[in-house]
Amino acid sequence: MNALRQFFVHSNGAWVASLTAVICFLAGIAVTAHVGYTVRSEIMSQNKRQAVANLSEVRAKLEGELNRTVAYGIGLRANVIESSKEPFNARKYDAIASDLIDENPVIRSIGLAPDNILQAVYPYQPNQSAIGLDYRLNTSQWPAIRQAMLSREIVIAGPLELVQGGRALLIRIPVFPPSELGQPMPERPYWGVLSLVVDEAGLMQAAGIADTVKQLRIGIVDKAASTPEKAHIFGSFGLMDIDSVSLPLNLPGGLKWEVLGYPENGWNSNERSIWITQLVGSLISLLFGAMAFLLISEVYKVRSMALHDPLTGLANRRLLEDRMLQLAVMSDRTGSGFEIFYVDLDAFKPINDNYGHAAGDQLLVEIGHRLQQQTRQTDTVARVGGDEFIVLTPGNMRRLEREAFLERLSERLSEVFEFSGVRIGVSASIGSASFPSDAGTIDDLLRVADSRMYSQKTKGRKKPETVSGNELPQTG
Repeated sequence: MNALRQFFVHSNGAWVASLTAVICFLAGIAVTAHVGYTVRSEIMSQNKRQAVANLSEVRAKLEGELNRTVAYGIGLRANVIESSKEPFNARKYDAIASDLIDENPVIRSIGLAPDNILQAVYPYQPNQSAIGLDYRLNTSQWPAIRQAMLSREIVIAGPLELVQGGRALLIRIPVFPPSELGQPMPERPYWGVLSLVVDEAGLMQAAGIADTVKQLRIGIVDKAASTPEKAHIFGSFGLMDIDSVSLPLNLPGGLKWEVLGYPENGWNSNERSIWITQLVGSLISLLFGAMAFLLISEVYKVRSMALHDPLTGLANRRLLEDRMLQLAVMSDRTGSGFEIFYVDLDAFKPINDNYGHAAGDQLLVEIGHRLQQQTRQTDTVARVGGDEFIVLTPGNMRRLEREAFLERLSERLSEVFEFSGVRIGVSASIGSASFPSDAGTIDDLLRVADSRMYSQKTKGRKKPETVSGNELPQTG
């Protein structure tokens, strides 16, 4: 137990230094990780901002192309309104429709349906079979036409799979010619509907949109779709399920499309630079941790040197008196005092003279060790002079208890000391004093214990006697 106590006493500074070093290192690692995360996030944000800028170009081109196509239909509607009071003549619109399709190749066909019955289609071949189609009887096309008729606004449906092959958008443009000049739109009668069939692939090509644009995988989805499968319009699949960037498309006809973008090789966060940053930060953290360890260790080392005997590692007089003062203050509050035992080696000088100072120093270390073995963890063993030691025990002892303790100390200290194969006899004089019964101050208590120790030494003084073997004779 005493050995364990001394280990913790002497290693306390190392524990504190180590703990401080670890805290500094971990704090540095945490800061480094935060910096790395911040740098990674900033790089990611920059990449996403650039991706959004590229998507903005895609969006602008698609919006422009679709609006241009719708504008062609609106122009044709103006011609229809102008001739709405005359009987419908499909041949009248041949040249106009042909010009529109020639100028805008994304338009696959144009249909005119007065009173919702298809009566003209351009080009005629191969769409002549659709002539006479009553939209009101067509369950797949009527909802969009009815919506356009009721809302009096353009409606775009699709993209839909065409019988002729491919996918197309159906632009439904309702026609409401005025009965009189300046007639408000809500009051105008319904004439019919004009339909543009717009090739989806051609529209995307005309807008310069492909599966990949500027190293971005492009996808266009319909946010109003009922299922994820139906949501996909164009480009790469699955972009809605990953960390892609997106922009809403401002399209006519009620379309709620969104354009998505994701880098071909994923978001580049420049991991190599971040790794180097974190490595440098970790090394700096390790350096700070090492510096903290050395600094705290030195502080404790200096403190230990100031409060401990450098030879034995025991408390010195300064630390002993400080602990005695603390116990004296506690005694005023609790009424419990303490005991001191003043130990002085007998005939220590001959050991130095005969066996050298190395033997004497080793004996002093051994004496300190023996005293610690006989004391408790709460006791203090101090070296207060060359061969003088004091044992401080908190709490007052009864007479028999004190005598038993003195006997144990004397017996343990009197055991033969072996050094380099030589057996050396050892003895010591011990004087005890009790606070506050023997003295009311620390100085007086030390004087009482010292006086009793010398009194015992005087009583035990005797003539030198011869010792057998290699033992050193002890003189009183």
